[in-house]
Amino acid sequence: MPNSTLNYDPKTPEGQAISRLFRACKRMEDSDGGWNGGDTVDLICDFFISLGIDIKRGTYQVDAVPPQAVSPEAEPDTIADILSAHEEFTTNGYPTGNEGFFYAEPDDDPLADYTLLTFPTAPAARLRAAMRVLRAAGYTAVEQAPTNPEAARRTVRVNAGVLRTLPDDAPTTERAARLLQDAGYTQHTDTSDRAPVVSYSTPTPVIWRPDWVQIDVTAPRTAGRDAREEVARGIAATLTDAGWAVDVRGTETLHATPPPAAPAPKPEPVGEPERVPADVIASVHNIVAYNWNQEQRDYDEQHPKGREHHIANDLNRIAKHWGLHQV
Repeated sequence: MPNSTLNYDPKTPEGQAISRLFRACKRMEDSDGGWNGGDTVDLICDFFISLGIDIKRGTYQVDAVPPQAVSPEAEPDTIADILSAHEEFTTNGYPTGNEGFFYAEPDDDPLADYTLLTFPTAPAARLRAAMRVLRAAGYTAVEQAPTNPEAARRTVRVNAGVLRTLPDDAPTTERAARLLQDAGYTQHTDTSDRAPVVSYSTPTPVIWRPDWVQIDVTAPRTAGRDAREEVARGIAATLTDAGWAVDVRGTETLHATPPPAAPAPKPEPVGEPERVPADVIASVHNIVAYNWNQEQRDYDEQHPKGREHHIANDLNRIAKHWGLHQV
């Protein structure tokens, strides 16, 4: 029999499903050993469907840990309903100047699928509150660069998305980024160019401070100092409120470290072993003495196989433990 090179167990239900897929592929194999592309795609799609996977949805379906949230489609009406359900926001523009007023428009890119939210008078904090709500619903919400430096209105691009669960053992950098994402701050990941809006840089480890991360505020050249410092103070407050220690290294740079892990619960103290009362010990001695001669004689008469579970073994064990010399 040839040695198996399989890297899965064909005896398990999962392994049997893989085996069925391979046999189906081999059945449609061409004479030259090739597999028709269209037929193969159909076969694999049917295979995934048979496993309960919706091939029109994302890869989060097969994650070992379910996501925190999966957004609905990024349709203007859906997003407007989700956001306006919060009292801070409204699609009603009256009275004029309501900071929570916004309107939703469909994308104008035929190759994309997103909604653009416009906030004519919202300050930065109100915009972050909107992105916090949308991100909690699973959407990807990103503030867009203003059309000109003097523009008062703010815009947010909203795409359908998935909010994945952060692993318990996630590194400090990812934990910090998730806290700020959940708080509505915008992360600037492209270090090759300046941020289009006031943002924070990707948290990076501080080499000389184990388990500390550095976070910098980054902004376009047109952003004023007040706007940058407002974001820096907000980030520091967000981390502090979550129990992190924050070391402000400048007006727009800070170091942060998470709260220490809770100590492991101490095991229950083991008390003194319960002592066997003297009268019980005396009773055990009497039992050994009473049964010794008869059981030992029976033991000696047994075939070796019959001695394996004989009571004389237990009597001898007790006698040896307590130093009882029986004859």
